[in-house]
Order: sequence, then structure tokens, then C-alpha cells
Amino acid sequence: MKFTRERFFWLILILIMVLPFLFLISWPSQKLNFIACDVGQGDAILLSKGFTQILIDGGPNSKVLDCLSSNLPFWDRTIELIIATHADKDHIAGLGDVIERYSVKQIISNSIIVDSAVFKNFYNQVSDKKIPVYSPQKGENIKIAGLEFKVLSPQEKLGDISIWQKNSKEKVLGKMNIEDGRNDDSIVLHLKYKDFDTILTGDITSKIEKQIIQDYQFKDIEVLKVAHHGSKHSSCSEFLEAINPQIAIISSGKNSWGHPTKEVLDRLQDIGSQILRTDKEKIKIKI
Repeated sequence: MKFTRERFFWLILILIMVLPFLFLISWPSQKLNFIACDVGQGDAILLSKGFTQILIDGGPNSKVLDCLSSNLPFWDRTIELIIATHADKDHIAGLGDVIERYSVKQIISNSIIVDSAVFKNFYNQVSDKKIPVYSPQKGENIKIAGLEFKVLSPQEKLGDISIWQKNSKEKVLGKMNIEDGRNDDSIVLHLKYKDFDTILTGDITSKIEKQIIQDYQFKDIEVLKVAHHGSKHSSCSEFLEAINPQIAIISSGKNSWGHPTKEVLDRLQDIGSQILRTDKEKIKIKI
């Protein structure tokens, strides 16, 4: 087909007519969207409000990119904040793909070197791109776009923040190494927005859950992100009764551990929570 001046004119005219429509239908909502991404056996939660996107964990692979592309405007290539709750593969492996594909403005993470190829890849990308990292501790508040996160755990800042500095790689690799992400080191957050409250638990065990309810009292929690994909070592009865969430979200996929376990499902049913599972349904809550 010969590309004539007339065809070029009509092409430009069509683009002029269509592009505003595409921008209009993809214009972000000013409501808070809480999306539990289906990343298989892993965690990834996307919070989107207007032009602000917050990603909490990134799952075990690049599947998180499907969640982002489905829920972000096609022209928005910025993630304002990534929170890596801890350094297990099923929480941070996908973050490397996110950092490659999007411009990430800020990361919240513990500052502990983990002896794994997945963590080293994440670590190298963060330091190479000079993304600022902040390591939180209990009692701190993180505010962004009208959202407020209270840090419930860890008790103190973990590791050495200097590890994230580009020129410190040779000095710190091998320092403070641990063999996995240590579930009880997970960053636990209480998100509050208007009348909506949610508890984001990472992979903590009942030990940390009991510590949290000793330190804090909770009221009217709408959503609980169930800890450790429904492991029987988490979501103890005392914690669930104290939190008493209306909705319990379990992020899981095919696995050999039996997650979510019958024990946890029974406990959630006993307190009357509505159970939503990423391996069963699409989960998107608008606030």
C-alpha cells in the first residue's frame, strides 16, 4: 500500500481524535484502590490513588507487571513508593522487574543483606539506580497522598542503612548476611485513609502478632492482609479477635505447604471475616 500524503493526513487526524479519548478513559480515579495482585504463591499489593502508586512487595516473578499494566494508566511509568516487607523471594523477586520497567521514587525496606541471588539482584538494581531507601521502625508514621501508614513492626531499625549506598557494595556484601528474609523481620503496617483501615502483615508469625496487640489497640479494621499466605504459624486466634477484620485477604497460589491452611481458614470463619483469596478471585477494593 502506497503511503500518500492524504493517508498521512488522515492518520494524524485519527490520532488527534483518538488520543484524548484514550487519556480520558485511563485517567486515574481519585479514590483509593486496594488491589491484591495475583502473583501466584507470593505477595504483591498495589495501592493506587490519583497519580500516586504504592507497591507493597512484588511477588516471586514478573507476574506483578501484569497487575501494574492492568491498573495503571498506560502513560504512567512512575511508582512513587515501593515497600519491601522482607527479603524472601516470593516478596521481592518481582520488584527487580518493576525497577527495570518503571521509575521508582522511594523504597522502604529493612537494611539487612540476605545471602541469596534474588536479593543481590534487587540490591544491585536499587543501588545502581540510586533509589533512596528508608528503613522504618515501630511507631513511625509514613504519609503520602493523604494515606498514613503507622509502622507496627519491627521494634527497631534493622541492619545498616549504608548498605544501599552505591559505593559501599564491596564493603558490606557479606556483612550481616542471613540465609533468608526472616519472616518475623517483616515490616508490618497499619494503613489509615479516611474511615478505612487495613493491617498489612508481611510474613510475621504469631509471636509478632501477639506483640503487636500488646502494643496497640485496634478498632474497625476493614481489611487484614493475612500473614504468610495463611500459614498455620500465623493468624493466631488472639490476633484475629483483636483485629476483627471485616475482610481477610489471602495472597497465595499453587504450593507444597498447604497454604492457606484449614486452621487459619477456620479461625477467620469463626470471627466472621469475609475471606478473599488471590488464587480464587480478582481482588480490588475501592475506597
